[in-house]
Amino acid sequence: MESQFRIRTRTFARGVILDMDGDVTKQAEDALLGEQPWGRGLDVPGSCLILNFSNVSYMNSSGIAVLIRLVRTGAKGRFHTFAFGISPHFQKLFRMVGLTEYMMIYPDEYAVLERIDCLTRSE
Repeated sequence: MESQFRIRTRTFARGVILDMDGDVTKQAEDALLGEQPWGRGLDVPGSCLILNFSNVSYMNSSGIAVLIRLVRTGAKGRFHTFAFGISPHFQKLFRMVGLTEYMMIYPDEYAVLERIDCLTRSE
């Protein structure tokens, strides 16, 4: 049985965090891609989108296709995409389908924020 997909959006000094909960399938498309016009960039100061997968236990090929569209649109919208909370199985799958070309993966939110802080200091 599929777990309903939900998103909670948080902002921080350098961008947006999407806390995802439920299964990432075709049904996640409206929530992820309809969240905002990603191709125009972020609606908040900064240039970083963080995807929190901590409460995602299942993704299918349709859901991964939605993620690919999101991160590729982010590259066009001139923001960096980061992710954390991804199981080793899905990390391997993300590498296989090329998602990691557009999205950097870290073990937790703290590590992502530290990396963004380092990027900010070097600009």
